[in-house]
Amino acid sequence: MENELVRKGIKCLIENLGYSDANEFLYQVVKNNIEYFDYTEWQREHLFEGMTDEEILNGAIDYAKKNHLN
Repeated sequence: MENELVRKGIKCLIENLGYSDANEFLYQVVKNNIEYFDYTEWQREHLFEGMTDEEILNGAIDYAKKNHLN
């Protein structure tokens, strides 16, 4: 299961960023967080930075609709 998740994650990065930028992204994550990477903290601080709760919720709803998630 863990290997499948990693495979899907890398595939997603490559599809959305291309090989070069996906590689750079992974390098930056590893370089800056060698000992410990708290994704939840990073997500809170960077992923949704500057967005209101309503914007985040609407983004999630739009994503679910576009990807046929129920």
